[in-house]
Amino acid sequence: MSSLPGITRQDEEKRLQHTLEIAQRKVEANRQSVQALAEELHAMQEEFDENDKEAQTLWHNADARFKFVNQDLRRAEQARKKPYFGRIDFRDKKLKKDEVYYIGRSVIADNPAEPEVIDWRAPIASVYYDAALGDVSYSVKGEGKYDITLSRKRTYEIENDELKDFYDSDVVANKAVLGEIIATIQQEQNEVIRKKPQHNMIVQGAAGSGKTTVAMHRISYILYNYEQEFAPEDFYIVGSNQVLLNYITGVLPELN
Repeated sequence: MSSLPGITRQDEEKRLQHTLEIAQRKVEANRQSVQALAEELHAMQEEFDENDKEAQTLWHNADARFKFVNQDLRRAEQARKKPYFGRIDFRDKKLKKDEVYYIGRSVIADNPAEPEVIDWRAPIASVYYDAALGDVSYSVKGEGKYDITLSRKRTYEIENDELKDFYDSDVVANKAVLGEIIATIQQEQNEVIRKKPQHNMIVQGAAGSGKTTVAMHRISYILYNYEQEFAPEDFYIVGSNQVLLNYITGVLPELN
């Protein structure tokens, strides 16, 4: 990031408004793209000839783009609603550079090289869930281990575009509903979610302990970090009842 944000409430409120402005611009841009593609599809539909192979190809390509932009719009709207929930301050030992990252449901950025908010599934975000303050490390697929000194772990409560509260703690608080587990993932849960996918795993726990929700987050994590090896259609979920399957159907879209 080009400049390190401050730590006072005034600093944090200013930062939140800045991030919300960027998130709103993304929402508006995506809405315009959705509208433009909807109009394109409507125009194509009026002249569509099912015997015209070229027209069919153009239609399917436009429809695929429309679905992709719609998904992107949904992610942008989610990010706009609650842009982030955590922050980590650290010093990269190799670069000898102080850095700050805000962590949210998905990336928020004007410039992708300097994101305002990073995705909770990013490798560096693991230290928010796992690490105590001090010397820690995290691994990046294909790159190896990075050593850092973690100096702050901050958690935020944001509602209706307002910063309700924030606090610094060595341990991530555990007080959110299951759908908001990304803000409160505990170390043991994070270990399960971020395990490499090239082996079998059995997770045991009492009823209501969050096994299903952790499994959904694990799928989301794998698809984000191993997109070359896995696709959504590679996953099958076997549920014991319709209530469980309805819950899963509701959670997965929220996790992209």
